[in-house]
Amino acid sequence: MSRSLVANAPLFSNKPPEFSDHTLCQFMGSKGAVVPAHITGLGVAVVMSGEATFWINREVIAINEASFLVVNKGSELSFKLERDDTLVALLYFDAALSKLLYNGLLIRGDETAGWSPVGGEDFSLVEHVHFMNASLRQQFQLLMELGNSCASFHSLKADMVVRSILDSLIGENENALQISRELKVVKTVTKIALYKRLAVAREWIANNLQQAVDLQQVADVAMLDKQHFLRLFKRAYQTTPHHFLTTMRLERAEKLLEETDLPVSEICRAIGFDSIPSFTSLFKRTYGEAPGRYRRQMRLR
Repeated sequence: MSRSLVANAPLFSNKPPEFSDHTLCQFMGSKGAVVPAHITGLGVAVVMSGEATFWINREVIAINEASFLVVNKGSELSFKLERDDTLVALLYFDAALSKLLYNGLLIRGDETAGWSPVGGEDFSLVEHVHFMNASLRQQFQLLMELGNSCASFHSLKADMVVRSILDSLIGENENALQISRELKVVKTVTKIALYKRLAVAREWIANNLQQAVDLQQVADVAMLDKQHFLRLFKRAYQTTPHHFLTTMRLERAEKLLEETDLPVSEICRAIGFDSIPSFTSLFKRTYGEAPGRYRRQMRLR
């Protein structure tokens, strides 16, 4: 790859924009400004500040600083800025690179590996709203800082960041293909729709560990009947939503114990447990030591 292009693109009134591969565009404007529908390449749309409403294949998706959107090659995308301070970054990957990385990461000498009825390079399963993580936000901030510089070091660094983002997306797509097979749904369209709902609900759980979460609430996020959601979640992820929530909470607690000096009581509240004894007992049963002792042992290593 030669370099990543960054264009401070204007907002369009009626003419659909045209984007080349391997481009990062930044959109800023006043509330209500619209980028008309256009056919996309494989890419990621991130709201760096503010809020925006996206239409992807006529599905309405609201995105803010806490979320981002994956767009599949050949989809129809448009969006509207919802606040004056909104900044949207839209990254389209190099088509040749995405194919090269896909084959290199997933085929591994077996020409059937990684392929499914959904399509080898089809990212429909992950074309939905995702919850933002710190790593992706930092990567986009770095890409925008590198800008249009032709300096070889900046160009190489931007290419490495883009490749890292694409690697993560390809890996997630392959994981989605494997999980979707567990749903055992005949129609591909139905499988895609169900997987997206389950994936959004799973991500929502992981991003709301501090809240009191119940099954009905998560089923509502997935827009599925509670019992139907429970059956599909268990089939797809081989665990219940409650067990997944508990596992995520304990993993978060372990990280806080290792990386911070927060008291155990504060960590307990930060991950959504009401009872310190219950948290301590569960942590000890899972990791073999009570939280305080676990922290001390980890720091002696």
